[in-house]
Amino acid sequence: MIKEKHSHIDADEMQHFYLGIEEKHAKENKGLNTVLTALFFVFIFAFAVIFWILPDKDVSEAENRALASAPELSFESLANGSFTKDFASYMADQFPARGFFVNLKAVSEAALLKGENNGVIFAKNGYLVKRFDTVDEDTLKENIKYICDFAEYAKKEGIDVTVAAAGRTADVAHSVLPQIYGTDSSDNTWKIIDSVFSENGIEYTDLKTPLATLFDEGEYVYYKTDHHWTSYGAYSAYRVICDKMGIEPAEITSFRRETVSDSFYGTTWSSAGAGWIDPDTVEFFRFDGDDELTTDRGDESFEGLYKDSFLNEKDKYSAFLGGNAARIDITSGREREKLLVVKDSFFHSVAPFFAKDFDVTALDLRYYTGSVADVFREEGFDRILILMNVETLGEESGLRRIKMGIS
Repeated sequence: MIKEKHSHIDADEMQHFYLGIEEKHAKENKGLNTVLTALFFVFIFAFAVIFWILPDKDVSEAENRALASAPELSFESLANGSFTKDFASYMADQFPARGFFVNLKAVSEAALLKGENNGVIFAKNGYLVKRFDTVDEDTLKENIKYICDFAEYAKKEGIDVTVAAAGRTADVAHSVLPQIYGTDSSDNTWKIIDSVFSENGIEYTDLKTPLATLFDEGEYVYYKTDHHWTSYGAYSAYRVICDKMGIEPAEITSFRRETVSDSFYGTTWSSAGAGWIDPDTVEFFRFDGDDELTTDRGDESFEGLYKDSFLNEKDKYSAFLGGNAARIDITSGREREKLLVVKDSFFHSVAPFFAKDFDVTALDLRYYTGSVADVFREEGFDRILILMNVETLGEESGLRRIKMGIS
């Protein structure tokens, strides 16, 4: 009986002991939870205050794009859902330390072996390749039809027209892409391009295939951190275009190749947030007398073909012709053939090669709202070149305006 009594007392003591520990842990956990909750709210409150105090940014220099501004609240925008959508974009673009968190996400994605971030693939040999899984087929077909209608009209007016389509990095960089991504999307896009041009009786110049061949041979024809051609890639495209035009291209030996930057990080790098990737090298292909040409962008003009000040900024590609503009004129002050170009930014690195022999007027229909037909009728041109990247061809990029003024 005595032993049983002592055993009973020991059990009660043990129970109280464990209950005491549990109560202590509960108090400690409650205190810890309180601290963590308080820190969480402080963090959220601090970011909210910073968000509203800091002025909005109009442009992201790192991403080379305009940032979303605060949307206006109205009953209509609230009812149709556009306000919430636009406000979410505004919050994402103006979020404090956004660049840091983009880079942090890229590092975490790479550490988890996901192979991409923000729609950019971490490919072999340091290439960053923007994903293009789908293309808006209707928009692509419509834009090509607009180009075909314009080309047919210009030819009837007695103007020689050359149409050239440039490939995206994803179209030419198959050798560095993981096999999981395949080529179906790219192949289907180019089949559409081939068929629509063929159906409309227009023979276009495929710049994807020859550049892809050079890429597979290890040539540096596309930037690794940007979606544009390198200057050597642009020269290679220039030779193909000249062949289609039936004119003799300038030999590469007639240019002086100058490395003007070895620290170029392009827009693809900015989207990927891949801070560990090495920068690209930028070259200028110079020729005697190129600094005597005048480049007029409408709001400014300068001597030569390059705006060197951009080499000290993030957007180094804008050193070619000074970046995007609605209309750019390159003139020599001499009697030379005149070339009218309807283009996107892929033409900028090609321009120096054509400027060696032509006075050039380049129209970008993403910004130019006038009639292309009026320009070539009123100003007199010997040739017309339409040069677009496939990404531009598949977007609502203002290409419908190419039909303005034609009948």
